[in-house]
Amino acid sequence: MNNSNDKVIIELYDNERQVHKYELLDIVNYDDKEYAVMLQEYSLDSEVEIFCLKHSKDKSATLYKPEPDNYIASQVYEMFKEKFQKYYSDRIKFKE
Repeated sequence: MNNSNDKVIIELYDNERQVHKYELLDIVNYDDKEYAVMLQEYSLDSEVEIFCLKHSKDKSATLYKPEPDNYIASQVYEMFKEKFQKYYSDRIKFKE
């Protein structure tokens, strides 16, 4: 993770060990779980992605796993949108 210009950039690795950089926009608590709302660096469609967070027992590492449940992802997205739509409207294409 690196912090530049007040942006939190997280590097995630896929199964082929390729790095993908995301900007962490917010952490949303939903149904007693934490979800990261992130925007992929150099995203052409400017749509956010929702990741479920799982912390290691000693809190030294966090696993970011794409949220597979569309209902949960949409609930988290709506909470994020309600809170930040005006702030991020110039960078993110919000769905209605």
